[in-house]
Amino acid sequence: MAYPTSPLAQGFDVLDLDGLARTTIKTFERLAPYTLLQNPSSLEARPAVIKITNKIKSYIEAIDTTIQVVHIAYKMSKLAAVLWNTPTPSSEKYALKDRMEWQKHLEDIVVLADEAYQQAQKSNSVFRQVEQDFYRIAASTKNIESTVQIPVDPALRECTPLPFNAQIIDQELILIAKMLKKPLKDIGPDLVSNLNLLADFTRHSTDLTTWCGWVRSGIIAINGSVVPPRGGAAGEDDAVRLRWDRIRAD
Repeated sequence: MAYPTSPLAQGFDVLDLDGLARTTIKTFERLAPYTLLQNPSSLEARPAVIKITNKIKSYIEAIDTTIQVVHIAYKMSKLAAVLWNTPTPSSEKYALKDRMEWQKHLEDIVVLADEAYQQAQKSNSVFRQVEQDFYRIAASTKNIESTVQIPVDPALRECTPLPFNAQIIDQELILIAKMLKKPLKDIGPDLVSNLNLLADFTRHSTDLTTWCGWVRSGIIAINGSVVPPRGGAAGEDDAVRLRWDRIRAD
């Protein structure tokens, strides 16, 4: 059987895990305090505060999903290390057990690639609405003459374990964070001012989704059967192997 040339070498060109890591941390730092808005000075402001905190928590959860995708990519790279550093088994040289083990590794990568792709799409779908959501928050609160308290202490991130998870951003963190009182109508513009950063995060997250899709297309044949993601020129195979290695290093 002649195996198709893998498009993975080209797919790796869009993957920038260092850039994704930097923007993920910055995005979390900017958004996390808005999940802890508290003590609105009027009853009128309470529904708006609840709506804002719930909306931002959904973005924190999407960030956590992206981090999970990176963890899956790392698992895939460990499996790929076995595949690319072991000679391709053939019926002449390998026992049935060896060929089945090789095939199992391929199938495991397919399962992980599919999971990563689905999770990455889920995260992207949330951030696709961020600009509209933030402008809507700004418009809905611009005439509310109330104040809220928001944490500003940098210790908020330092006391938050990785991976980030919306469930751990709770009242306990309020106790260690310095609180700032500010007008509720300023919260929307503050969120809008972070849209460039969020666009950068979304771009990196979208690239990760694209990469996951390329991985799937590179190791799944048109008829749905799993095939070894090798068979191109030796230089291409070496390039793919080195790029998988880079994921583990990052």
